[in-house]
Amino acid sequence: MTNLAFKLAVDPVANPFLLTVFGETAANDSDTTRKTHNMAAGSDEGVAAARSLGDLSHAVYNRVQPAGDGNNLLFIDYWNSIEGLMQFFSNPDVQKGGDLVFKRRDPIVWRPSPGLPNFNLPAPYGRNERFVGLVHGPVKSYTAAEALVTELLRKAANRHRANGLITREWYFRLNPPGTPEALEAIGVDVWFDKAGMEATYADPTELAGFGDLFTARPSTSTWQKPAGQWVEW
Repeated sequence: MTNLAFKLAVDPVANPFLLTVFGETAANDSDTTRKTHNMAAGSDEGVAAARSLGDLSHAVYNRVQPAGDGNNLLFIDYWNSIEGLMQFFSNPDVQKGGDLVFKRRDPIVWRPSPGLPNFNLPAPYGRNERFVGLVHGPVKSYTAAEALVTELLRKAANRHRANGLITREWYFRLNPPGTPEALEAIGVDVWFDKAGMEATYADPTELAGFGDLFTARPSTSTWQKPAGQWVEW
């Protein structure tokens, strides 16, 4: 990544935005993808540029999947400047870096809301593995979604924590200016126990409440940390 001359244009917000980038990798093997990612997004200059514009955190996951299901990668970033995010990704060098890593990708920005729950507890000592569960889809309304996911978490928080839940966060899709409103929500779970995560999601009662939340069948997926050293912050 070269010729990046950025500066933070606005004050950061208190509650960060979520950026998810789902995609199929350009390379067929994870090690090549890792090296390309670290070269394109992990240089000292590139990391400094992203941070200067409000990128608080960058994490990488690959799909927990059956063999032969493709090479899928997920980036989860937290930004506290939406203007900085847009400025960063409008840079041609950043776009070229994304093209080197992904064959195709779907970047989506999600906004926080005071009415959405945020469950966040530290992981126990020595439980260093990390797994992510995602669910996202169209919702009936913002207020209805806030009430429903808050109640679902209230009923299940203790049980899910016992199964290894670290965080559960919800966001609404951020609609670009001048575009039609898209009522869409995403739930992001982070776990330290893969077996506990899978047992939770296999329980029919876990997803039963989502029937009143989404207006169409939601997309669900599970993710894990890829092997090797990936540049994250």
